[in-house]
Amino acid sequence: MADREGLGNLPIFNMERRLPGQEEIRQEEREEDDYQYIIKMYSALAREILEFIEDFCDRLEYEGSMMFDQYIDRTNMFSLADQIYEKVKYHEKEDGDKKDRMLYQMILALLGGEICHRRCRYRRKRKMFS
Repeated sequence: MADREGLGNLPIFNMERRLPGQEEIRQEEREEDDYQYIIKMYSALAREILEFIEDFCDRLEYEGSMMFDQYIDRTNMFSLADQIYEKVKYHEKEDGDKKDRMLYQMILALLGGEICHRRCRYRRKRKMFS
């Protein structure tokens, strides 16, 4: 307690004190900034494909979604990749089996990264608010 200009003994509050969860929020913001920074370095084609992937993942981002299952079903992953491939296959110039094509492989890699990013964010938020 301190006497401040005749006001008597007033408590001194520590204004630097952090609110619960504030550090977790800052950490999440840093991680999201890092993620967005990395995405800016993707090629134009990868960013275009990522837009389709984000759209599909947005539709899957709900409680109980297969995206948040403990173990994602491989068949569902390939099904999502197939749907995305159908939307961007006009970029493909190769012949041969779809599973061996570079564009399809890039879709699978980007899809896996996006799902992993969203699963981590989902777990952090569940832990913060539970």
